[in-house]
Amino acid sequence: MHEPLPPPSVAPHAWETIHDAEQVFTLAMPRGWRNRAWVKSDGPVPHQLATAESPSGETALFLGDPTIPQFIEPAAAMYGSPPGAVARPYTSIEHFLPAYAQHRFGGLPGFRLGAMAPSPELFQLVGQAVQRAGAAQAWITAGRLAFSFDEGPRRVQALLFGSSTSFRPVWLVQVHGISTVGDPEAFAPALLEMLASLRTNPAVLQRYRQERAQSAARHQATMEMLNQGAAILQSNHQQNMATLQGMASSHQAHMASLHESHDAHNAAWQSQQAAQAAAHHAQVHTSDSDNAHRRFLNSIAEERTVIDGEGNTYQVADGYDRYFRRRSDGAWIGTRDHHDLREIPGVNPGDYEEVKIKV
Repeated sequence: MHEPLPPPSVAPHAWETIHDAEQVFTLAMPRGWRNRAWVKSDGPVPHQLATAESPSGETALFLGDPTIPQFIEPAAAMYGSPPGAVARPYTSIEHFLPAYAQHRFGGLPGFRLGAMAPSPELFQLVGQAVQRAGAAQAWITAGRLAFSFDEGPRRVQALLFGSSTSFRPVWLVQVHGISTVGDPEAFAPALLEMLASLRTNPAVLQRYRQERAQSAARHQATMEMLNQGAAILQSNHQQNMATLQGMASSHQAHMASLHESHDAHNAAWQSQQAAQAAAHHAQVHTSDSDNAHRRFLNSIAEERTVIDGEGNTYQVADGYDRYFRRRSDGAWIGTRDHHDLREIPGVNPGDYEEVKIKV
């Protein structure tokens, strides 16, 4: 069994500069590790993502999670919101991160939450990134959360770093993490070094600034409209105002009751789902730590790992039961269950090789 490798040094020679394929950003990553950087742009805010896996496969680092949406304050969402944005009151990271960890990783066998603590280092890095992006004002909370899970007979330790940043009315959450059979604290400086080195292409950064300025202008127009509406309401008769306030209080109490009921039901459902998933995964026993961290990274990237007949591995989009690779140009086709390429019009099955899903 391989001994865990020491964490990467912060010395310059221990790092290499990695570009994403679209040239949106660069960052420094540990030299000699299996490194990957890419952009996922299927939402209102492109996600800049990176993963690094140690040569032994016993440690994995990741930056960003594409499943976390952009959020907007509910009051502002009533008058329009960016496509894909979720209406939710601003949530500081100490309240967001435990629920996120339970939802994202609670199905892993033996999952157990650890301690939550502030992260002054991440707070400083996020503040610097906000300044580089040209944001005038932002409210930031940053913290770290430990958790662990089982991989066969061994215990895997994980550490999440998260930040919640409000630009009023829009707010963003970023999560980064470590998974290792060793001590995750030893790899925290490397993870933070990766994050500190991330730089967005200036042209892309300028576009982000323009989009944020347009969003701010729309918000200002909304606030002016609300202020005009408030002035009209104030000119109404006092009794009418009292009636409206009474109706609003009643409605608010009713909505609060509904939210409490919904939250309780949702928490119970999540607990039940986590228990079922844990029971299912507990039946699987393997000592292959490379599989543990590969599945950990695949869950973050929403991908699967496949292997061809020559032993080459590839990353493909999750969601299919069979995968076929075209020999001429490496294009992929995924199918469900027992369906094959003969059922797809215009496709020559002889041009493709079926690959295996790596367990």
